[in-house]
Amino acid sequence: MADMKALAAEVIKKIQSDPALLKEFTEKPAKTIEKVAGINIPDFMEPKIEQIVKEQIASGGNTDPMDIINKFL
Repeated sequence: MADMKALAAEVIKKIQSDPALLKEFTEKPAKTIEKVAGINIPDFMEPKIEQIVKEQIASGGNTDPMDIINKFL
């Protein structure tokens, strides 16, 4: 689990430092995470990730990628 948190922190740092990646993350979070982390998210999990991110954004809640990603780690 510590490795996952370290990977998440690295992915988030990359997303936060690149406006294009941040925009892509808000539109296609699962695919962006896969691309940046070099991992494959199982197809059955992608809709849940998309739902969490889109709900956070729609609710006007915190759109900080670290907070959002920590919800599904």
